[in-house]
Amino acid sequence: RPEAFPVFGIEVEEGRYYGFPSYDIPGFKVGKYHHLSQDVDPDTMDREVHPEDEETLRSFTNRYFPMAAGPTLAMKTCIFTNTPDGDFIIDIHPEYPQVSIAAGFSGHGFKFCSVVGEIMADLAQKGETSHDLSLFRLDRFGMTVEGDS
Repeated sequence: RPEAFPVFGIEVEEGRYYGFPSYDIPGFKVGKYHHLSQDVDPDTMDREVHPEDEETLRSFTNRYFPMAAGPTLAMKTCIFTNTPDGDFIIDIHPEYPQVSIAAGFSGHGFKFCSVVGEIMADLAQKGETSHDLSLFRLDRFGMTVEGDS
């Protein structure tokens, strides 16, 4: 029952996995975080699903969710963006205050979409938000924008 199945993130001896219920098909989505610190070019990355990918997920499901270990219905590869510290970027562009930035959600931004949407609406409509964004500032990486001294 999807309404009784939680979104999960779990670190086990085999690695880090995540999953969430599916509402339109029987079953749930499960994935493994691969290559967490590897830089990837989205234009040249390997987007093929390999037999060992399915075996990795099947082994995890068999061990930790044995009652849900049915047939694989679909498999896809994905790419997500990470910041160096693993936290989001939510800020106003330093040169163009009418431009708001929300990026680097590291594969788990969907869990925060309601509050990030609220923040982005605040920034777009008012140029500010009541939420403390200090943790998410773009300049925390010591990056500068062209034209900065």
